[in-house]
Amino acid sequence: MSSQTGLVIPPGYSPPFATITPDDHAAWILIAAALGLACYLFFGIIRVVVRLTISHGFALDDYVLGAATLLAVIETSLVLGACSKGLGKSATILSSEAQDEVQKMYYTSSLFYILVIGLSKISVICFLSRISRMKQHRLVFNIAMGLITAWMIGSFLAMALQCNISNPWVIESQPDCSGTSRRWLVIGIIDIITEVAIVGLVIFLVYTLQTSISSKLTVVAIFSFRLFTIIFIGCRINSFNHSGYMDNPLLSQAPFSAWTQGHIAYSLISATIPTFQNFLKNLSTGFGGIGSAAAGYGYGYASGSGSANRARGRMESNMSFQMSKLRSANKSAGFEEPEEEPERGIGHGISKSGDAIHGVTNGTTVGPWSTAGSKDAVNNGETTSIASDESRRMMIRKEIQWSVRTEDR
Repeated sequence: MSSQTGLVIPPGYSPPFATITPDDHAAWILIAAALGLACYLFFGIIRVVVRLTISHGFALDDYVLGAATLLAVIETSLVLGACSKGLGKSATILSSEAQDEVQKMYYTSSLFYILVIGLSKISVICFLSRISRMKQHRLVFNIAMGLITAWMIGSFLAMALQCNISNPWVIESQPDCSGTSRRWLVIGIIDIITEVAIVGLVIFLVYTLQTSISSKLTVVAIFSFRLFTIIFIGCRINSFNHSGYMDNPLLSQAPFSAWTQGHIAYSLISATIPTFQNFLKNLSTGFGGIGSAAAGYGYGYASGSGSANRARGRMESNMSFQMSKLRSANKSAGFEEPEEEPERGIGHGISKSGDAIHGVTNGTTVGPWSTAGSKDAVNNGETTSIASDESRRMMIRKEIQWSVRTEDR
């Protein structure tokens, strides 16, 4: 029998890693921290794979999110280390030295939490700025990043300078820590406002674009996954035990710490979700003649020797099509010229939509489509089949044969 928990352990079995008792709630924190760590690292690996194999490569948004993920790993490590020292347990079963060490680790992890959440928001806005070339969009995005940076720094200082400045990590029996719950409440409310504002920035991005309503709604829906962070923020604020925070903080704040780990994990995951669109497009099986259309999205990498790669790159370049710039409905809107991408051995071929391939113009694109070897792709207002040249390559062909014969009456 376990002397601490009173559990009867059958012969041949080991005691559980953690149990919930009136004086020990560390299991909640351990489960949330370990599960969150596994989830956001898994999604982070997928993002790296997408950037290396499908997309343009790494940019500022990837580096910012990478920094946030690194800080999240440090924060989770601090929380797991604090649990091994006594976080989530009653102060009555801990020594004074252990309590002081746990409070230092818990205090440091709270500061890392603020940095992780702030950087994850900034990475999403950097991604929006990456996909837009309009000057007015870039200006609004830069202002939004400045405001979120100010919120992050202000929240960091508000929690870093709590309680006694000489020993800010000491919580128990400190009258100066009575305003901690109000500080977390204000930080959480502004956090919710910024999440809603990020979705508003996405709507602002797609509102003036000349594309179909369904495409706009798809983009907004993808970024709207961040709104689920409001659930974690609300549950986290609601789980804060003000009275227990002053008397027995290590035990009473176990649910608060568990929701903190969930918030960190989902904030990082939701920042990666928008990159999945290119990843899913490249899962086409090629059956039914859709392989070529799907392959036009993304970027094809060549393998083999250098000369073979260059030969294949020239062949893909001749078979690719350049899409004209996406214009806003406001003709006077300013644009920034895109910078030249470095040579990567990538064929930047973007296929035309299904309607345009069959000669239907639906107003979702602006400007004529042009092939690499032809100057005129639009004749008399009708769009011909792209790169078909009356060939039957990658087309569904149906042949019907019949015979006619007569019989005597």
